[in-house]
Amino acid sequence: MTLKGKTALVTGATSGIGEAIARLFASEGAQVIIGGRKDEIGTSIVKDIRDQGFDASYVHLEVTEQNDWKKAVQFAQDTYGQLNILVNNAGTNEICAYPNIDLKEWEKVMATNVTGPMMGIDLCAPLMKQSGGGSIVNISSLGGMYGTPSTAYSTSKWAIRGLSANAAFSFSDWGIRSNVIAPGFIGGTNMTKAILEKTGGQDVMGKMTLLGRSGKTNELAQAALFLASDASSYITGLDIPVDGGLYTAGYYGTMKANMKMFTGEEKTK
Repeated sequence: MTLKGKTALVTGATSGIGEAIARLFASEGAQVIIGGRKDEIGTSIVKDIRDQGFDASYVHLEVTEQNDWKKAVQFAQDTYGQLNILVNNAGTNEICAYPNIDLKEWEKVMATNVTGPMMGIDLCAPLMKQSGGGSIVNISSLGGMYGTPSTAYSTSKWAIRGLSANAAFSFSDWGIRSNVIAPGFIGGTNMTKAILEKTGGQDVMGKMTLLGRSGKTNELAQAALFLASDASSYITGLDIPVDGGLYTAGYYGTMKANMKMFTGEEKTK
């Protein structure tokens, strides 16, 4: 078990990617603290994990509330005496786009996607240091690597990359690493379900990737496991797209379209 003896706090862990990460971490030996707002669902997931013989607990955690973060950190200290891994997964994608930005919607997205992770890192880092160091895994998006129609979402996901890079710099002396995962179109999440409904269930985004399909939540969780574990002990300050090649698909598409130019075949005509 790659996370045996480690304690992990995963936010937004009552569904989708966060739940997949929490379940995988628990199966890999971690003492998992599931953070979320849906208390009934969270306690149900904990029961299911425990029934499988693994260790999990639930804490109510609204990431925009500093007191909730403080209580979560105290819970980790009181219950497990340590905190080794923080996964900032909770996020929102409210419709907030140019022109005529709705400031209330803008602030809501920024509070959840940027300020929340910032508070989490700031409050969890001292306990992680006390625990001998650890790993912070921040879930961003491909929307943080190129522009999207959602102004607030794209901006917030660019910001989390900067926040993570700064954490890598600021806490390196504490033995804490910080990295970013940028998911592409991952099926089984609330966000992607809404898109699929609009396209009549067609995997339009998935077909744009080099692998020709959408990703699975467990595939994203596997990347988080790598960054959380000692297998990535010499990796920090990095952004990793987990997207089936969507980010580079444009480049490869251009290469294929112009292959004759690169092979010299054009010159023979």
